[in-house]
Amino acid sequence: MGVIGKNVAYYPGCSLEGAARAYDVSLRLVAKDLGLELDYLKDYNCCGAMESKNVTFWGTILMNARNMSLARKQGHEVIVAPCNGCSFSLQRAWYFLTTDNSVLTKTNDLLKQGGVDPLDVIPETYHALEWLYEEAGPEKIKEKTKKPLKGLKVANYYGCLYTRPHFYARTYSHSGGQDLDKDRPMRRATADDDEHPFFQNKLLEAAGATSVDFEPMHTQCCGGPHSLSDESVSEKFVMMILQNAKRNGADVIATECPLCHASLEMYRHRLMLKGVPDVDVPAVYFTQLLGLALGRSASEVKLKDNLSDPLPVLKRYGLA
Repeated sequence: MGVIGKNVAYYPGCSLEGAARAYDVSLRLVAKDLGLELDYLKDYNCCGAMESKNVTFWGTILMNARNMSLARKQGHEVIVAPCNGCSFSLQRAWYFLTTDNSVLTKTNDLLKQGGVDPLDVIPETYHALEWLYEEAGPEKIKEKTKKPLKGLKVANYYGCLYTRPHFYARTYSHSGGQDLDKDRPMRRATADDDEHPFFQNKLLEAAGATSVDFEPMHTQCCGGPHSLSDESVSEKFVMMILQNAKRNGADVIATECPLCHASLEMYRHRLMLKGVPDVDVPAVYFTQLLGLALGRSASEVKLKDNLSDPLPVLKRYGLA
């Protein structure tokens, strides 16, 4: 058993109960098949994502503190979030609540004024990918695999917020080159590598897939936060990511963030309509691929929900 825990509070965030429903469903199935338990956080609110922090510090802290209070009410000290933006917001709040007692005091006062239980313990948030890697890991995935992803070439895309900024995500270099006690005093032992994340690669490889060389695009921003304000920037970012994946032989691009996934699919479609070459790479949530490997059907992991339609590619390999 890992150090995070097999039974955790599950914060799906807004996207997973809407456009990213396939991610929610496939994550729950994978967790169940691996003997892990996600305890749905009842009556949760939006985390504020990345936008609210630019408008109100206290509002953002309070939104996340309320979710933490709900987790405590359900008996948990750990929250798992599958979205990069959500995990960032919760981890950012955790950072300020644990490093500045005045922030914790004021936050608890505000929670009480709103009829919410103050925080007796400040729950820690882990990304769903980190949780699956720690509590199941490649060994468990390999053991439980019923339909190996043999032959499938995957570009593993992590996005820019999965391991950044390091003082919120508490990531560190796994290959050395850092004075960890000095440079990463608050590092988390279970965290992925800060510059070269590999957890998703290892889990999908354990399920039989082949990871293609995808650095440095694996952590390139997808432009998601700019989708409405500066479409040309977002489109160019996605073009760079997809072309790199395609030109390195990828059949699909695996994602672990609903905003990244949506951005890749939406701009892929636009780029293809414009006739831009080498962007025809469908996006698949990494949990959908793991679900297939663990014996779930294409219908169960909701592959038809994917706008970029990975079914033709997966059928070539007998996976759907």
